[in-house]
Amino acid sequence: MHKRQIENILYAGVVGDALGVPVEFSKRDSYYIKSMTAGGTWEQPKGSWSDDTSFTLPLMENLTANGNYEQLMQKFENYMFHNEYTPDKLAFGIGNSCAKAVRNWSINQYPALECGDPSVYANGNGALMRLAPLAIHLADETDLNKRLRLAYEYTCLTHRHPRAIVGSYIYLEILHGLLNGRALRAILNYLPEQLNQALQNRPDELAELSQYDEMFQNNFGMTLRKDIKSSGYVVDTLLASTWCALASTSIDNAIILAVNLGDDTDTIASITATISSCENLTDHVSEDWKNQLRNPELLNSIIAPFAKKEASRALV
Repeated sequence: MHKRQIENILYAGVVGDALGVPVEFSKRDSYYIKSMTAGGTWEQPKGSWSDDTSFTLPLMENLTANGNYEQLMQKFENYMFHNEYTPDKLAFGIGNSCAKAVRNWSINQYPALECGDPSVYANGNGALMRLAPLAIHLADETDLNKRLRLAYEYTCLTHRHPRAIVGSYIYLEILHGLLNGRALRAILNYLPEQLNQALQNRPDELAELSQYDEMFQNNFGMTLRKDIKSSGYVVDTLLASTWCALASTSIDNAIILAVNLGDDTDTIASITATISSCENLTDHVSEDWKNQLRNPELLNSIIAPFAKKEASRALV
């Protein structure tokens, strides 16, 4: 991948996040969004991005610096407690599982890989929302077991239930396939069997694969909008984002479709944008939307070095 393509993927995710922030938790069809807006749910200025991006930026920075998991958790703490990695020096909208994980590291002094909540009630989308940089980092990694191991570890920082972990496997393998030139529908066709074989010795995770069965059906892209759930539950989020990408022909259209589903709009729009931009590497997210993002200096200071490093690795 070229540096500009990597930057586009990452900025698309931020744009989706920012478009969704004002209408997060809003009821479907009680609004219609197709441009950056201010106010709304969090009463933030136009172009403000949320915890989705604020957890993603430290991951990028950590991968650029070859940092370890403890260093990454320190960055998460700096975000949550010291308002770093934010559009306007204010952390907002942090999910319960992510907040609990950061407290486990900062206050309870858990090891980084034990900070995530293993409860079945902690299956939100807070791991999915930040993993795009990891997919880019692993784009040229041919060893499936290594990709799954890293997906597992990076997920466990905040979410340790097998259902959330399997969601990360599916999401990252979708991105891996797209970044290697495969079509989204083709990936969804072969992925269940690939994961079924890879997880034979991990029965707890294997048992959770069926939770995602619906997205692997041949007619999933034909699912009616009214039947797509858009909550922060990891299964709903991954299905909704994949459906939006399947139903759209451009990154911008996919984002608009996602952000108007209601409920967890920022995360679903961000993940949709990531999937769509990985699928359409020659397409670019709207420059108008991108130019309205808050704190562009911070975004560029982290995204540009990460993209440069990953593009250089790909050429080796």
